Amino acid sequence: MGINIGDGNKIVNSNIAEKIENTNPNEKKRFYDKHPWICGGLVSLFVGIILLFSFWQNIITWIEGWF
Repeated sequence: MGINIGDGNKIVNSNIAEKIENTNPNEKKRFYDKHPWICGGLVSLFVGIILLFSFWQNIITWIEGWF
């Protein structure tokens, strides 16, 4: 069983998707541009480690004193 579309014409030089143009092909991408998930994970890990320090308890107590 097959599907026949049209009368046997062949498709030549057609673009199904939009044409993607790179304005500057020699432009080098930074590490963040190539690997945003890795950089986001590293930043999250760094912030998580900073939040583990005990001096945040003093800041939280000071903020709670306002209310």
